[in-house]
Amino acid sequence: MRALVSAGALVFAAQAIGGHGADAIRKEEPVQRTLHFAGSGPHTLEVRTISGDIRVEAYDGTDVIMTATRSTSAESSADFEAAQHDVTLDVADGADTIKVVARYIDGETCGEDIHRERGRDWPDYQVRYDFTLRVPRDTRLVLCTINDGHLDVKGTRADFVLHSVNGPIDMADMGGSGEATTVNGAVKGSFSAPPRADSVFRTVNGSIVLTMPPSFAADLKLKTFNGGLYTDFDAQPTPAKVAVIPERKGKQTIYQVNPFAMVRIGKGGPEVTMDTLNGDVRILRAAH
Repeated sequence: MRALVSAGALVFAAQAIGGHGADAIRKEEPVQRTLHFAGSGPHTLEVRTISGDIRVEAYDGTDVIMTATRSTSAESSADFEAAQHDVTLDVADGADTIKVVARYIDGETCGEDIHRERGRDWPDYQVRYDFTLRVPRDTRLVLCTINDGHLDVKGTRADFVLHSVNGPIDMADMGGSGEATTVNGAVKGSFSAPPRADSVFRTVNGSIVLTMPPSFAADLKLKTFNGGLYTDFDAQPTPAKVAVIPERKGKQTIYQVNPFAMVRIGKGGPEVTMDTLNGDVRILRAAH
């Protein structure tokens, strides 16, 4: 089942905002839905937006309970009407995968290869969607936001793909494997069970801090340029690897040394990559 939720169908409270003109408008519009999974396959929740936070918390139910706020700021009534037309919330449920996608002008959204026509001006409005969702614990997550977007996940037990650009990623009481990547923001996570498969945690500007249970065993790939590498697990370094495909320059063959510190915890296990440019990398042992 698919539903296109447009701003015009929602009840909202309006207030004028100061700034660029007396006609400037800001409106907040609530969206509330209960979404249903169907099918016998693994269940996945996919949420995408360009601007806004995405917060997900697991619970002992079977449906996805969504509460969202659409915040629109426009320079004039005409710009506001354009925002109502240009930016919509596309919701699809009744399948193995539930999708909640905020689509902006020309269908743009986070993580999809859609590009604005070159030379076209940005409109004089801003639309932000902030999501709070409750999901069954075994729900696989695919979450994506870009601007001023905080990804916050708690209590899920399935795999995850978490992508942001300008915002932190926080995970708590996790039990799955996957990837969590951003550009500007810290990546933090606590796990009640170690990742079962290879996992990646990456940022450019921010620290990466993971807290694992005492039973954690893995092969770690750790890297930072401006920061330190720390763990309070017993760890043993493993030999660095050279590039699989050497680079040829004239008559010379150049082998690139792996820039990661390779560390084994316990007897080893899944490969866990923690990679930042500006910040510390820490992997900590949880208290009993």
